Parts: sequence; C-alpha cells; structure tokens
Amino acid sequence: MIQLEEIRKDYQRRGQSLTAFQCESQRIEDGEYIAIVGPSGSGKTTLLSMLGGMLSPTTGRVLVDGISLYEHSVAERSAIRGQKMGFVFQSFNLIPYLSALQNVQIPLSFSAMPAIQQQERATEMLNQLGLAERLHHKPSELSVGQQQRVALARTLANDPQIILADEPTGNLDPSSREVVLEIFDQCHQQGRTLVVVTHDPSVAQRATRRLTLVDGMLVDENSTSAIAVPQISAA
Repeated sequence: MIQLEEIRKDYQRRGQSLTAFQCESQRIEDGEYIAIVGPSGSGKTTLLSMLGGMLSPTTGRVLVDGISLYEHSVAERSAIRGQKMGFVFQSFNLIPYLSALQNVQIPLSFSAMPAIQQQERATEMLNQLGLAERLHHKPSELSVGQQQRVALARTLANDPQIILADEPTGNLDPSSREVVLEIFDQCHQQGRTLVVVTHDPSVAQRATRRLTLVDGMLVDENSTSAIAVPQISAA
C-alpha cells in the first residue's frame, strides 16, 4: 500500500515560494490500477516522482508498505525502489550502445541472479512482448514502439509489485500503444499496483480509479474529496 500523509511540495521561483502540490491524505491499495490525469503543469510528474522516492516533499510523509521513504537515505531509497518498484517513462531511457537484451538485463545485474539466468529472464520478457527477433538490435535499430516495449520488458524483469508510469503511450502508434496497455491490464490482473500518469482519457479509462490534478489540487473522482490549493507567498 502507498500512503500520502500531509504532503506539500514547494519550489522557489524569483524570490517567491510556489506550492506545486499538496495533499492531506491519500491511499493507494495493493493491486489498484490508478490513473493520474490533468493538464500539463498540474503536478502529475511531481506526484509520481514523490511516490517513487525520487523527489522529497517539502513536508509530509510518503509510505510504501509502511516504510516512510524520505526518512531513509538516498541509498536506502534506491534499494527500496529496486525491490518493490518498476518505472516506465515516455522517453524510454534506453542505453543506446546496448542491445535490447542487454538493456533488459540491467536491473537484473544488481541482483544475485547468475548471469545465464539473467539472460534467460531478459529473453523471456522480450519474447512475451513480441520482440524475439530483436534481441540483439540496438535502440537506434528499433521503431519507437519497439523501444517502448524494450523499456517495459526492462521494467518487468525484476517482477516489481508497483509500476509507476509517466505518459507511457505518449509517443506510440496505435498498435504499440495497445500492446503496452494490454500488458498493463495483465499486470493489474496479476495483482500488481499500477499508477499511470496520462493526459489521454482513453488510457485513463483502463484504470479502476482516477485521480485528477488541477494546479496541484488532487481530486479522487470516486469520492467527494478534493485536497490542496496551491499558493504563492513571499519567500
């Protein structure tokens, strides 16, 4: 379970303090499929980064399975991410000089898994995503949709319980987009927790619950709660 407790994230801009995100309380239960929607600049990526242990809130706590992320060191948070979380980004973040197979093996290389098993696991994940004929291709030799599938295979290689995705279908053609969304559906059916940031209503419809962000205000569309009003004050 993921919990937000009295979270606020402030930024300093031109001598003023901008509250970009604020939330008194929110819970994401194990196995939920959450879509976070809202216009550009509304705080979606800020929220996702805080959930993933990559951006500390100004005040408040983010808890994952009862662990308060930002009461731990950077190294400890990194270990928690490696054990529990997988990330999918619109930009893919593939290493250009490595093959698809080698890119998927990267997270496995930090585990105690023997090298031959790492390769077998990476091959299995790429095969499942229809890339059996592209194992040894580098990112530049793959289409945009194929690159996203490699990134998704890398995310799933460590079998994470929580998947955080930031606009994962934003650059994809309809066929590749559907492949990614079907994988998300399967992950949800397997009991994983998914939190997907998207501006696409048709993607959000696949989720079981939708949270809307407008100028830092978080609204749970399945309830009447609306938390947070951003404000600018003198620094």
